[in-house]
Amino acid sequence: MRINTNVAALQAQRAMSEHNKTVENASGKLAAGTRVRSAADDAASLAIGNKTKTEIRSKTAALRNANDAISEFQIAEGSMNEISSMLVRLKELSMQASNGHLQNEQRQLINVEYMAMRREIERVIHDTSRNGFDVLASTGGSQIREYQIGTGNDSQSKFRVDQGNFALTEFNMGLVDSTVVNAEEARLNLGYIDQAIQKVSSARANLGAVQNRVESAINNLDISKTNESASYSQTMDADYAFEASEKIRGEIKLDAASSILAQSSNFSAMALKLLKD
Repeated sequence: MRINTNVAALQAQRAMSEHNKTVENASGKLAAGTRVRSAADDAASLAIGNKTKTEIRSKTAALRNANDAISEFQIAEGSMNEISSMLVRLKELSMQASNGHLQNEQRQLINVEYMAMRREIERVIHDTSRNGFDVLASTGGSQIREYQIGTGNDSQSKFRVDQGNFALTEFNMGLVDSTVVNAEEARLNLGYIDQAIQKVSSARANLGAVQNRVESAINNLDISKTNESASYSQTMDADYAFEASEKIRGEIKLDAASSILAQSSNFSAMALKLLKD
């Protein structure tokens, strides 16, 4: 028996230190909810997890961008729907004014509403905007808009839309200078308004195709984000059952080591007692 150096106590202290680290590590993972808190825990998993987290956050931003584009297209669709209704009313007024039993004075009264509808169509076209950008009005020059719906700096991550395909004006609808002040002009308007209705229908078809494509991109991004999140969880999230069992196992060993340390501390006192006796 050695009195100067209590080897048993030193071994018990070392064991207590190791078990205490196990308890602290498991408790920290349970509190944080993550298996890898630092590179010391698992350097490879930390690198993979950070890359996956970046992809998840980037795809979340791409989803917001795509939904912003959908909102813009929905605004345009709503205005086009109202323009279509007003064009139907213009044709109805032209049909009424083309009837031979009316006098031109009476057609002038119809023309008041006709011109008001024309002005309203033009106002709606120029008033349809989102975040300061005209949605329907033709601005001239290039009307290509790019929407970032991917996570890279390549052409596959950008969705390009030529807004000229659904830009509307009185000129491209053929309504400029149209009136119903007499029967002849009212009859001519019938063909022009049919062309305008066809123009709006074509623009709505182009807009619908673009909107459906973006919605497909949103679905794909959502699925990809879900799978990336599952992968991140597998790599980084703590297994609560495992960590809880590690914590309990460490606490039991810590209690045992503490008991042994208490017993080893009595060895010196026992030796002194023997010497006195």
